[in-house]
Amino acid sequence: MKRAATIQADASVDVSAAQARQWFLDLETHPERYQFETHAGFAFTAGNFGQVGARFQTWEQFHGLRANLHFELTETSDHYFRFRLLRPPLPIWCAFAIEEHTADITNLSLEVGGTTALGDWLLCLPLVKDTVLRQIQAEVDHIKASIEMIYD
Repeated sequence: MKRAATIQADASVDVSAAQARQWFLDLETHPERYQFETHAGFAFTAGNFGQVGARFQTWEQFHGLRANLHFELTETSDHYFRFRLLRPPLPIWCAFAIEEHTADITNLSLEVGGTTALGDWLLCLPLVKDTVLRQIQAEVDHIKASIEMIYD
């Protein structure tokens, strides 16, 4: 059973859905596109963004504290990339959803939820929820700007 997202950040991107999806697929050769103020890096440790089972890690800052997060891609389609948090070992999943609004406008969202009731509970704690929402909105805003710059 897939659990619903607990936290979600969205942006409207001025590119086609195919271009938005390609941006993610190109992360293997252009990981620098995923760096911004609180996101110091992104690296594949196995596979690439289009392959189920691919693994990657990120270096992020939350309230000034650095965190090294490890993820595994669990599902892909033309419309989403779904992955789960491996380390730290918390029952959390994430997904990038890519939805065509018009031929040249795409809705991009980053969703976060629990894989268990414990994960949902953790994400509902006010400090956790606010911190995660702030981080994923910054990610979506950064991705939007990067995609539009590349495909302008």
